[in-house]
Amino acid sequence: MQDCNPQLNLSDRLSRQWAVWLIVLTIPVVCYGITLLMPTFDDFTYFTAPYPKSLSDRLIPFGSYWRLFDALFGYFIERHVGLFPLANHLCVFAGHIGNTFLLYRLLERLKVGPLARNFGLLYFYMAPGVLGTVLDIDSLNQTYSLLFDLMGLLCFVTLAGRWRLVGWIVCTYVATLFKENGIMWFVITPLLASMLLHCSKKTVSRFVAVGMCCALLYVAVRLSFPVNHSPFNHEYIETTFVAKLKDLFAFIGLTFLPLDYVALVHDRNYLWAACSAVFTLSFFGYVSVKNHRTLLGKTGLLLLLCVLIAAAPHLVTVFTAMHAYGLMPLMAMLWALIINRLPRKLLLLSLMTVSLFTIILIDLHHWNETRLSGQRQERLSKQALRVLGAPVDSVFSINIVDDYRKYSTFCVRPTDAFAWGNGVQLMTAYRWPKTWEDVSIPEEQRRRVPEIADSAYRVGFRKVLLISHETVTLVAKRNAQDKQEP
Repeated sequence: MQDCNPQLNLSDRLSRQWAVWLIVLTIPVVCYGITLLMPTFDDFTYFTAPYPKSLSDRLIPFGSYWRLFDALFGYFIERHVGLFPLANHLCVFAGHIGNTFLLYRLLERLKVGPLARNFGLLYFYMAPGVLGTVLDIDSLNQTYSLLFDLMGLLCFVTLAGRWRLVGWIVCTYVATLFKENGIMWFVITPLLASMLLHCSKKTVSRFVAVGMCCALLYVAVRLSFPVNHSPFNHEYIETTFVAKLKDLFAFIGLTFLPLDYVALVHDRNYLWAACSAVFTLSFFGYVSVKNHRTLLGKTGLLLLLCVLIAAAPHLVTVFTAMHAYGLMPLMAMLWALIINRLPRKLLLLSLMTVSLFTIILIDLHHWNETRLSGQRQERLSKQALRVLGAPVDSVFSINIVDDYRKYSTFCVRPTDAFAWGNGVQLMTAYRWPKTWEDVSIPEEQRRRVPEIADSAYRVGFRKVLLISHETVTLVAKRNAQDKQEP
């Protein structure tokens, strides 16, 4: 009998932890896939990009940011340009794996059954809501902010005495220095601890008060620093009704409705978008109806409140595909609790399988569109290098904005993929050109190109390029006769 025990134990572990083993087996494939994704658009302009910058200027608040660890990582990448974007991808994915297994520990603390735990783990690992972070290049801050927030929560529920407070507070401060929205876990962690530890309302209120004091201390320290002002992205202060309505729809869609948004927004493939919605939401709708008591009970409403608190900073500013990432562990815990109290019937297992398989197809579609956007940047950058020929000190580019249907960072229009010439500078290891400026004009104003080029040449730019659709051409300097009207 003793010879059989190891086999039985191994079989039991495989049946109870199949999601863990599945994730481990897919890590090499996912790592290879993300290394094929190249930077586009604002991947080149965040702190984690290799453009030359002063470390000291970014260790203190810079404009609306105070992201200490982004600055340190960017300082490293600046001195090892050849590692960009590979190092970014690997670090982001490593953080995502870390978050996945921290979630596994939390699901164990919730004492949910194997089926619920495995689904919650897989759902967070590959939900459409995490793709805006996992497939991105500048999302180091989002990934590791969540990592330290979850570590702080685990410290809170596993340690005792003063170490509980020390672990939680230190981890949450580190998370906040990765990205500012991490500060919300000074409130979220005590609320979740009330569910995991069954604390009294008085105890929870006391810990929430401690968390609020820690948050106020962070704000006071930040305001005491000098600020390096930078051009502010006005997208983050949109307060119109339409803009806020879009943010609300993005929050609800990315957090609660896993479907193929690339097919819906970019491809306009409404048939597949509808099918993906049916295949995924049939499962979530089924479990929500069958166990509405958990969803609308004390635990479910508490988790939904935490989701809202975590989303609040982004709903006040702007909510994009990347910002759903910090909410997904909470949603995974909610679905695991709902599934945990349902009998393992054939219908439940069938709908779950179809839902997970559909999510894999959605992930592959989003990954492929991200890859195509990166390839577009590479093609345009190589064209620009051929057109420029020899190294030049300064370049000015004119971008023709077309009607390309973009969607977040997955599908970016050609001129945005070109990223204001940053791709060219990356290919030359930032040796040349030293100066690159640009202007964007709509298609109907194309006739202004010669006039804009003349202005650029007059102020000293050596070359002027026209970026139109997926073509790069040189705009020659005109002489006086060329400027005469026919």
